[in-house]
Amino acid sequence: MGAKLAVFDIDDTLLDTNKKLLPSTITSIEKLKQQEINVAIATGRNYAMAKDVIQELDLRDFVLCNGSAAFANHEQVHQHTLSRENMTKLIDAADRVHIDIVVESIDGLHAHSHPSMQTQEVLDTFRAPEMDYDPEYHLTHDVYQAMMFYDVDQDKLLPHPDEFSFVRFHERGVDIIPKVGSKAQGIAKLAQALNVAPADVVAFGDGQNDREMLASAGIGIAMGNASDEVKTHADRVTTDCNHDGIANGLKAIGWI
Repeated sequence: MGAKLAVFDIDDTLLDTNKKLLPSTITSIEKLKQQEINVAIATGRNYAMAKDVIQELDLRDFVLCNGSAAFANHEQVHQHTLSRENMTKLIDAADRVHIDIVVESIDGLHAHSHPSMQTQEVLDTFRAPEMDYDPEYHLTHDVYQAMMFYDVDQDKLLPHPDEFSFVRFHERGVDIIPKVGSKAQGIAKLAQALNVAPADVVAFGDGQNDREMLASAGIGIAMGNASDEVKTHADRVTTDCNHDGIANGLKAIGWI
């Protein structure tokens, strides 16, 4: 039997709506490891935001920043950063219309502006770690992605460089990621590093930024709490993140 890889989104997939790992999820991950199946996360979070889950599940493989970085055995095997020129144009436009923006390195969040109360409420929904305030961080450092905080009707106020995709993760939050990148791309690089064939990858997810990985995985499994549109990209649908979705999905395909 060839090598296998099981990849999981974090929020509302591995974690329930209370941001906790269900006992059935922890047990399922252990069963995968006992069979020497590679286990990884694929998340929009950077390492600082994903670290608690990585440590709790004792993972050594992870895809971060919506696929812009991938690590195999804790060694980085893929990197795709945002161009400094286009980031500067976007940030300058955000400043003009008073839109908050946070840029992300692999291991930290760097606030370009002091977050408003509304922005902080969005950050609190995924328990963002403490940020440093550095308005010029993007001018001198690699940026893997950014978060911007605005309503849908403000979208027209911003430039949309061909290089970037704008992926809404909250009614007031948008991820800025490379257009050519996705979790699927990061997973492909990780699978290659682990000598796993594409057909031997299973991916679980629920969000808009999970669509590509669900479609490209050997088996894509959407959580029951995913939208109907996201479910169309998956091969299967399991129960929701509060009702043993990970365990039930892995049992259904015979991986545990």
